[in-house]
Amino acid sequence: MVVPRPLTLSAIARGERAAAISRIESAISSCGWLVEARAFSGLYMSFQVELERPRLGGFAQRMRDAGAPLDAPSEAALAAEASVTPAEGAVPAALGVTFPDGNPDQRQVIPPVPG
Repeated sequence: MVVPRPLTLSAIARGERAAAISRIESAISSCGWLVEARAFSGLYMSFQVELERPRLGGFAQRMRDAGAPLDAPSEAALAAEASVTPAEGAVPAALGVTFPDGNPDQRQVIPPVPG
């Protein structure tokens, strides 16, 4: 069984970080599923997603509508993947989002490991 290599996508979201994250999560949900999200300070966040192949073509527009436009290489990768057959199933992707207006000193709470 061949495991598909995830697409690597990048975006920049300006403005208030919490509101931007909510809009990005809505964009992801409209085209697929959010598998995991990890914050790395207040300036960067990584989203592991699975996008439905029939909705790949609309994801870039959904991200623009969310105020987090994808960069040109990401849009090109989406377009190339959307043209691949079969036109069904899900495509794994890693979406990195930079928040230039975020707080670089924001700390992430890491829960203690029991035991």
